Amino acid sequence: MEKNKKLSLVGFISVVVSIIITAAVSWMLYEHTVNLLTINLKERLLSIVQTGAVQFDYKDLEKLQVEEDWKKPEWSKVVKQLKKIRENNNSILFAYIFRKSHEDPSKLVFVSDSHSIDPYAKIDLNHDGIIDDADQLQWPGQSYDEPPPEALLGFGKPVTNQDLYSDQWGVEITGYAPIKDDKGNPIAVLAVDIKADDFLSITRQTLKPFLAFILGLICVIIMLASSLIKIWTKQVNLVIELDRQKDELLSIVSHQLATPVSAVKWNLEMMLDGDDGKLTDKQQEDVKSLQGITGDLSDLVSMILDVSRIQLGRMKIEKQELDLNVFFKEILEIITPKAQQKKVKFDLSVPKEFPKAMLDKRYTHMTIENLLSNAIKYTPENGTVIFKVEIKNNTLYCEVRDTGVGIPKKDQDKIFGKMFRASNVQNTVDGNGFGLYVAKGSVEAQGGKIWFESEENKGTAFFVELPLS
Repeated sequence: MEKNKKLSLVGFISVVVSIIITAAVSWMLYEHTVNLLTINLKERLLSIVQTGAVQFDYKDLEKLQVEEDWKKPEWSKVVKQLKKIRENNNSILFAYIFRKSHEDPSKLVFVSDSHSIDPYAKIDLNHDGIIDDADQLQWPGQSYDEPPPEALLGFGKPVTNQDLYSDQWGVEITGYAPIKDDKGNPIAVLAVDIKADDFLSITRQTLKPFLAFILGLICVIIMLASSLIKIWTKQVNLVIELDRQKDELLSIVSHQLATPVSAVKWNLEMMLDGDDGKLTDKQQEDVKSLQGITGDLSDLVSMILDVSRIQLGRMKIEKQELDLNVFFKEILEIITPKAQQKKVKFDLSVPKEFPKAMLDKRYTHMTIENLLSNAIKYTPENGTVIFKVEIKNNTLYCEVRDTGVGIPKKDQDKIFGKMFRASNVQNTVDGNGFGLYVAKGSVEAQGGKIWFESEENKGTAFFVELPLS
């Protein structure tokens, strides 16, 4: 059930992430399309103003300096040229010319305007039914108040506004191109305002297929994700059930093995005790050998039973009052001969006196003995195993450190796994891969912690922390 919940959560997160990525990519494509359309609009506008700018004679413009100059024939000529530019393209709202003020070059003044053949005529430019200041026409030398930054740039090269803008005539964009004299010096700038309402309509229409595309992709992603989650959930449930059946079978087999193994073990002890008559020296030697094999088999059966209990969630911790002085003495009586036999130096640091403790004796004994046995087993001859025990804050701390083969870095995150053995000892040292799995389960079941530090070819240190009450 827990795995299914995690799987559903992972599936949901994956779907959400996929939808976000799809929407983001689609929106980027839309923005790119709009950007291309905008570039195309600007290029078309630049073509208009560049073509128009070369049609003007700079000498005509130089004669239009002050308000009274509108009466000159050059005024009529220039206005008609501007009007012709405007009438040749239905999207052009205004066409006008401006120059820098002679008194203050940082300011601009108008030269002419396509609507201003009579600069004092009453014309409803914005078609709002009212003739007011917004409909004012231009005359030579009239101040060009608050020009956009691009207006000044237009003296150097053809440019357009960076972005579209809105005013009383709608959405627009303006292009600027310099009008030059015979020596190539800019003396004025032609400006053309283009109405861009149609452009916005086109871009909005472009958005619709993108939105449809996004929604379609999202639907497909949801359908595929839903199908995959269902299939995967079914497979996960099947694996979980197979794993459960395997553990059940392992438990049953272990229980069935435990009884005959125990019977053999007790019968061998009875034979050694002479209950079936006195044994010859050879018979005693053979029975002791069998007794050792049977003991190993009994330990393996118990280990398998513990593994199955952990897997099936049936591990029972039976805490009891434990005399740690006696407890560690029993462990050392088993471990010390093993170290001597392997010719491994065994350094011991254990308190002289221990407080009483509430622990599960079998699981705690098995855990510490297993760590010490492993340390000796994986440490070469003349190596060192250190066993350190401390009591702090009513907590038992055990450290088992060796100078053995160590654990490869690639295996360290799996070392507490069931039936897992490090790659550097799989074919050189006997083992079943159950010990550390059961040790971790038994320590954590008692509210403790187990962890390690290791470096390949330099050794390993295991740490156990168990609360005493």
